[in-house]
Amino acid sequence: MKEFLANLSPRERRLLYIGSAVAAVLLFYLTVWAPLSAKVDRLRENVAEQQRLEAWMLQAKEEVLRLRQAAAGKIKRSRQSLLALTDQSAKRQGLAQAIKRVQPDGQNKVNIRLEGAAFDDVVTWLETLQAQHGVSVVSITVDRQDQPGLVDARLTLQGPTS
Repeated sequence: MKEFLANLSPRERRLLYIGSAVAAVLLFYLTVWAPLSAKVDRLRENVAEQQRLEAWMLQAKEEVLRLRQAAAGKIKRSRQSLLALTDQSAKRQGLAQAIKRVQPDGQNKVNIRLEGAAFDDVVTWLETLQAQHGVSVVSITVDRQDQPGLVDARLTLQGPTS
């Protein structure tokens, strides 16, 4: 290699050194700098997107809290036991014939078995219990019957937590 360089004129040697330096800088730019710069740009875009998402989530959180407070004011705190409340509300909803068993499960839960109940009535009943009395469904199993629109259901309901 030294012999090759020694045979070149000073002008050719200088041109070879400059060309090698330019090639090294270009190689560094293409293999290190450009990919790193592109990654930094993508990360900046990602951060901006995450910040927009965080702002939206904070706004949604405030709205959820506001709606929860508004809904909490509408829930009637009944003096009835959960057992009596669910039984009476089911009868008002037209589910009296479908109720096969209502059994307490601890202090604030009740197990209910319905047979041959109209599905729409069951859903309306559960929505009414939740919206007006704060009763929530802990578990539910629904099996359809041969007759369209009728179901058998096993439910565990929990009363509102104070």
